Amino acid sequence: MSPEAGPSLSVDAALRKGARTLAASPTPGLDARVLLKTVLGADDAELIARGAQVLPEDALRAYERLLARRAAAEPVAYITGEKEFWSLPFRVTPDVLIPREDSECLIEAAIARRDRAAALSVLDLGVGSGCLLGALLSAFPNAEGVGVDRSEAALAVARDNAARLGVGARARFLASDWGAALKAPPGGGFDLVISNPPYIRSGARLPRSVALYEPECALFAGADGLDAYRILLADVPRLLDDHGLLLLECGDGQADGLAEMVIKSFPGARIDHVFDLAARARGVVADCAGTEKNH
Repeated sequence: MSPEAGPSLSVDAALRKGARTLAASPTPGLDARVLLKTVLGADDAELIARGAQVLPEDALRAYERLLARRAAAEPVAYITGEKEFWSLPFRVTPDVLIPREDSECLIEAAIARRDRAAALSVLDLGVGSGCLLGALLSAFPNAEGVGVDRSEAALAVARDNAARLGVGARARFLASDWGAALKAPPGGGFDLVISNPPYIRSGARLPRSVALYEPECALFAGADGLDAYRILLADVPRLLDDHGLLLLECGDGQADGLAEMVIKSFPGARIDHVFDLAARARGVVADCAGTEKNH
């Protein structure tokens, strides 16, 4: 008799069944493992150690329900309610964009350009889950930050994540349409402004898991995907300190055009592309130390 026959399954057999069920996923084995760990409240080592154990019936049913959700293209992060970013755990809901590992290159760019002991003031425009702000406040222990989003539901998630990471006392959150409701800090602007705005062209085809589940307002930005940058770059010069650092994420193929937009707002700034793990230009950084801002 097959070890997978009958209603009972071992942990290992359940993982194999899960991978087959999720064959359409780009990462079926990983997805199955994450979902079973969620059901059992186990880590990888425990899953391996319990490989031959038979799953309790209630755990098997719960696992099958999660597999069905994933098979319908629902992102694993929304199913589990959590996504790791910068080696930190972030709570996510369908009200916020799921953090992507590639966005970590923005955090790396900030660390490469600023003293980690500095008492920076940080502004995250379109804070979403709070992954960028939370990672920066974790990386810069003397920094304080403001997260802005027009979605109250997203702000609630970001606020909760800041508290969970132990940086809540150094973070404030404000409902605003980008920087419209903001004033620059006393004595100058923010030392660091970061944003991962919507940058996908309207009507672009997306993977089902993104198109069906992630918030449209965090994805699309007009016919050329650049509308959010136009709004940001019209306003950021009054919010960024004369010696500040601006970090903007962008989509594949947009970095050169975005750099041209940035230089118009910050003439003479040092402009660099930021590259992700696949060596794609994932963003633009402008170090404004010693430059003039185009107000």
